[in-house]
Amino acid sequence: MADYKVGKTLKELRVHSGLTQEALSKKLNISRQVYSYYESGRRLPDLDTTCRMAEFFNVTLEQLVITGLHPEGVDPFASLPDGYREIMYAYHNLSSEGQKSLQEYLEFLTQREK
Repeated sequence: MADYKVGKTLKELRVHSGLTQEALSKKLNISRQVYSYYESGRRLPDLDTTCRMAEFFNVTLEQLVITGLHPEGVDPFASLPDGYREIMYAYHNLSSEGQKSLQEYLEFLTQREK
């Protein structure tokens, strides 16, 4: 059997997004129990659900199912303090448009603080 990473990756994405299983399952329009089966590895999601999850978290299908977020097993933000690490994960999970908006907002805040 293939070594699918979907359960571990889903949990990592959900936790970094600050969502409960209940909240995420509602956003994905599936039951919490079914979602918990995906996260625990007891079941694999169908292709449609997998695509929706990848789109929701802004990751590729390959990252979600096969390689995980950190193929080498190294967390690229592990050396950062907790607050910074959470910001980097949130930024990483934004769309390009969301990242640009956040950068503009940070520039605005920086100018306001001067």
